[in-house]
Amino acid sequence: MKRTWEFVLSIIGVGIAAVFLIMTIIAAVYLNSIDMKEMMDYSLMTDSEFTSSEVDMSIKLFMGILWAGIISLFIALAGGLIAIFLLKGGKAKGAGILLIITGVLTIFHVWPLIFFILPGIMCLVRKPKETVEVIV
Repeated sequence: MKRTWEFVLSIIGVGIAAVFLIMTIIAAVYLNSIDMKEMMDYSLMTDSEFTSSEVDMSIKLFMGILWAGIISLFIALAGGLIAIFLLKGGKAKGAGILLIITGVLTIFHVWPLIFFILPGIMCLVRKPKETVEVIV
């Protein structure tokens, strides 16, 4: 059975995950290169309602969420590519389960999640067409 839509949606999901991964890595490198602590200390001296420890904790939390997003996108790329090869090999159930797991693991990014969950469900739900033999 041809699984064209599942294949196309999976490729789109991998492509979107790759673009998001590149953008997230660029953002993480940029934010690590600038000295955010110094910038925040300067803004705290100019009359702020936050303490230095609160600002430092929020910066660390943001960087942790950013790195968790990077890790989830790496997992999405690997899972999506493996699922594409499984689809091409004719193992739709395995690819569907892997796509759903990959979609759940990309919870930080909505678009890859959509483009992995939909083909995963389609792989599990669609049944192959049965051929009918006509006896004459």
